Amino acid sequence: MRFSVGGDSHGPAMYGLVEGLPAGFPVSIDEIDKNLQRRQRGYGRGKRMGLEHDRAIVKSGLWKGLTTGAPVLIEIANLAPRSEMEMRSLPRPGHADYAAWTKYRLDDLTVYAERSSARWTAALVSIGSIASQMLSKLGIEIVGSVVAIGKVHCSIPESVCVVARDASPVYCHDPLASCEMVAEIEKAIDRGDTLGGIFAVSAFGLPPGIGGYGELFERLDSKIGRYFMAIPSVKGVFVGNSDVSLPGSQYHDPFTVSDGRVARRSNNAGGVEGGISNGQPVVVVASVKPIPTLGNGIDSVNLKNMNVEKTPYVRSDVTAVPAASVVGESMLGLLLLESILEKYGNDNFDLLKGRLENESLPCWNDGLGEKHHR
Repeated sequence: MRFSVGGDSHGPAMYGLVEGLPAGFPVSIDEIDKNLQRRQRGYGRGKRMGLEHDRAIVKSGLWKGLTTGAPVLIEIANLAPRSEMEMRSLPRPGHADYAAWTKYRLDDLTVYAERSSARWTAALVSIGSIASQMLSKLGIEIVGSVVAIGKVHCSIPESVCVVARDASPVYCHDPLASCEMVAEIEKAIDRGDTLGGIFAVSAFGLPPGIGGYGELFERLDSKIGRYFMAIPSVKGVFVGNSDVSLPGSQYHDPFTVSDGRVARRSNNAGGVEGGISNGQPVVVVASVKPIPTLGNGIDSVNLKNMNVEKTPYVRSDVTAVPAASVVGESMLGLLLLESILEKYGNDNFDLLKGRLENESLPCWNDGLGEKHHR
């Protein structure tokens, strides 16, 4: 399975393409649109989200609502006018402007904002929603939650009440922390500043044995790091408990037996050991930097005349952490589905589901242990 996105922030549309999906799966366009709308909302979002009305338009890959095994291409129209694009020579610290100019050498920084803008994440959410729908039918649910904005933090939940999370204007599962996060955002608005934060995304129901260690990027955790760092403004990713100050005796998850099965007393590993899922929930924690466009500006250098100037205000979010949590759900869905298809095949969805359901946990005395004993 492969996926990619295309389109310019102020071009006609954004495009999401996913290849290698199994045939015969009924895709809900309403569910895709629901997730697109979640990405647009969230307290602290900018005025552009009031201009856009994101809806998925499937251009190819479906037949009577079913996947066909062919690439699925989704279009999302851009409604924000191109008239907002003005030639710029003043790079914004923290944005791709200056670094991209040194590489591509086109003398208009607006060009680089068209691709480095997070607008393309709408396309990612559209195809990620298809992956999440497939995973749900396989018994795997993906849920994200904001756990920090600015200096307001709350604990990473072992489970998330989706209703409570969606009732929060910042997509936080903790009602008290949610109110404090909103207040933190309002203070930043008054200061003309922006805020970063942290979100956590968990996958529940993923069977053990997904991923591998034979190749470097077969490892589930290496995929997580690679894919999550592609999300705009994400500056750090951790799988499981990030408090590595704990000694090993407290950090590692003891084995036990529950109902005749191997179980764990904790999940500090975040559901992944040795690059392979271990049957526990997969927990991914991502840190998001503050938006680089500031209401009060920040010192920069005008590349036309080399004068030091303040950056102008360009319509922007105060924080994008809630939206990033929705994007994180889609990214985790895509990479987990990719790993599942690598193991079980991608010809037909019902066949895939049957293979997954019929695979049992290994037994020590199944004969393999004796045959391969070293």
